[in-house]
Amino acid sequence: MSAEIGFGIVGAGMAARFHARAIAATADARLAAICRADASRAEEAAVELGVPCEASFEALLARPDVDAVCLCTPSGLHAEQAMAAAQAGKHVLVEKPMALRLADADAMIAACRNAGVQLGIALQRRTDPACRALHDAIRAGELGGLLLGTATVPYFRPQSYYGSAAWRGTWSLDGGGALMNQGIHLVDLLLWLMGSEAEVVGASGGAAQHDIEVEDCVVAALRFSCGARGTIAATTAAAPGFPHRVEVYGSRGGAQFEGDALVRWEGHPEGCGDTAPRIRPQVPVSVAAGSGASPTGISTLGHTLIVQDFVASIREGRDPLVDGVEGRRSLALVLAIYEAAGLGGGRL
Repeated sequence: MSAEIGFGIVGAGMAARFHARAIAATADARLAAICRADASRAEEAAVELGVPCEASFEALLARPDVDAVCLCTPSGLHAEQAMAAAQAGKHVLVEKPMALRLADADAMIAACRNAGVQLGIALQRRTDPACRALHDAIRAGELGGLLLGTATVPYFRPQSYYGSAAWRGTWSLDGGGALMNQGIHLVDLLLWLMGSEAEVVGASGGAAQHDIEVEDCVVAALRFSCGARGTIAATTAAAPGFPHRVEVYGSRGGAQFEGDALVRWEGHPEGCGDTAPRIRPQVPVSVAAGSGASPTGISTLGHTLIVQDFVASIREGRDPLVDGVEGRRSLALVLAIYEAAGLGGGRL
């Protein structure tokens, strides 16, 4: 293997730019080439990123200087492209959601395993140091037996957001709305923190404000395999957009995230009486809405850490932080919520 891992980016827009910046910030990685579907804008893309823009995905895969590909394409294309990349011997880092159907996710996992290449999913919330510290503390029993886990995603996207690309807001290529596209990051984080699978015991949703096929509001009640209860609520119609919240509570303490800030983490060894703070975070007067108000309202740090871990996984021959099996978990729960809510129109 060469001194650097050569990456090819497939797709355009915000996700592709985030991946390009993350690769530039990663030692032992370089962007070798890109590919975008709109050939008329190939030169523009090549100038912007300073690398060749191939006319086709097949041409990108044929490049010997491309060791890995970042799939930043519409979600409905991920499975076919990931399997093609694996067959070409390329490692695959795919944007969320990894696929739109569990059978496709399984096929991606099998294709990459059989080809001996890595499959990573860009669910970058897991890279946050506070999230990782809380995850480790939960696994060590510091919160006691888990009782309740919730994720609330009160985002806003204008109708123009869905009109900006023909695939947005469609079941066939977007795979869903507020939950599949925006909320899946928090679904993944909640499942990871709770450390167990979840059964959907009730759900409701639909398009309340936008002229789209998919849902812009959905709620679900959960029962985790560890015995805890939970809820997930997601919308893209909560103008002007608010920070998401993830909360985990146990018999000996709990923690609350708002946006990208850990706003409270407290516990008590006896699980009763006056609580003694384990951590007293600096709580801002107002947490920025971040991605709640705009898809660009996130830092590139999470993507950078995901890319750095992905490069290390290739070097060390280990699984990435979020591999295909882990990425499948949040997809499975989102699809189960859609089924319980009667969403998908038979396309799932």
